[in-house]
Amino acid sequence: MNHLQETRKAIQSVCEFVELFREEFGRSERRSRCGQYLAGLLLPGERKSIEPLAQRVAGSDVQSLQQFVNQSPWDYEGVQRKLVDIVSKRHRVKRAIMVVDDSSLPKKGNASVGVAPQYCGALGKVANCQNIVTLQAVSGRLHFPVSARLYLPQSWTQDEARLERVGVPKQRYQFREKWKIALDLIDEAKSPFATECVVFDAGYGEIRSFLGELDKRELTFVGQIPETHSYWPINVEQNKLQQPMGRPRRFPEVANKNKKASTAKKWGEQLKESAKWKKIRLTSGTFVQAAAVRVLEVTHQAYYRPGPERWLIVEQLVDGTTRYFVSNASESTSLRKLILWAHSRWCIEQGYQQLKEELGLDHFEGRSWQGLHHHIVLCFMAYCFLILWKRSKKRLV
Repeated sequence: MNHLQETRKAIQSVCEFVELFREEFGRSERRSRCGQYLAGLLLPGERKSIEPLAQRVAGSDVQSLQQFVNQSPWDYEGVQRKLVDIVSKRHRVKRAIMVVDDSSLPKKGNASVGVAPQYCGALGKVANCQNIVTLQAVSGRLHFPVSARLYLPQSWTQDEARLERVGVPKQRYQFREKWKIALDLIDEAKSPFATECVVFDAGYGEIRSFLGELDKRELTFVGQIPETHSYWPINVEQNKLQQPMGRPRRFPEVANKNKKASTAKKWGEQLKESAKWKKIRLTSGTFVQAAAVRVLEVTHQAYYRPGPERWLIVEQLVDGTTRYFVSNASESTSLRKLILWAHSRWCIEQGYQQLKEELGLDHFEGRSWQGLHHHIVLCFMAYCFLILWKRSKKRLV
């Protein structure tokens, strides 16, 4: 069977797939429009915005698809939860690594929801774009989206008329940093599987408050950090004596105030000298050199009060690049597991590439909050449909 024949056969199964969401979409015409939209995303074509999409799918038209995506009141969060339930149960996912990340969608003009000059990873510079925060699951070689939400810059949250114009829900009017949105997504996730670990890049790893909130939730994490982050030795001498007035010291402090905590980069240099490095094979088949040491976090705004105990992980790639990670995993956790957790994030980049290059995630031309989130979830549906199709090559119901 050639690629074109296989694609056509897969499209025939889209309607069966959509019927799994009968309860979430309700009315039959919505399910019909959903099938048409998914087919348009899956079929070959340079643009996956509504007009060219409607032209390539028999029986569809621009007006009905516009109404389905932009005005129809179906619950995109409910559809996303159902999607996670279907994929995880079909693949018997019991535990998964949850990856926090964000993705930028370049955009012209300033009328579309959330568009502002901000760092755009897709372009590698500050540019006009939208940023969505995502939570994705990784289980073995399987990875799939769990949820996503648009980040609204302060230039938007400070203008209620602008928010109202594009239909932002009132509960989203207050400014939320990306890391707080990520926590919201984690808290709201009702996944049918246990969370093994939470993984994220340095954009989140550099925020100590984010790490502290994950501690409070008793979630194990591994996150990349900047080389400038500092840590105390695990055995640094601390002053636990009473204060002069006789009251017990609430927070022990470093006894010798002449000592300074070492940066992650400095720790890496010290580890190289100690020769405690191990060669670890990644799931991709490549190798990295890595070492780890138990340290105490430098407390924000209280330099001499050591914070939580962490793993500081240093790895060196074949090209000489050095990266640094921090984790609250238990002391018994192996270095190999820490490294494999840290690298589980990279497969998500492949998913983003497919979502954008093949499924049109960044092709949406609407302006509203609801329209954008509908489009995102429909792209996630198309992505998960391909996962189920490629793995089973059988009927989906």
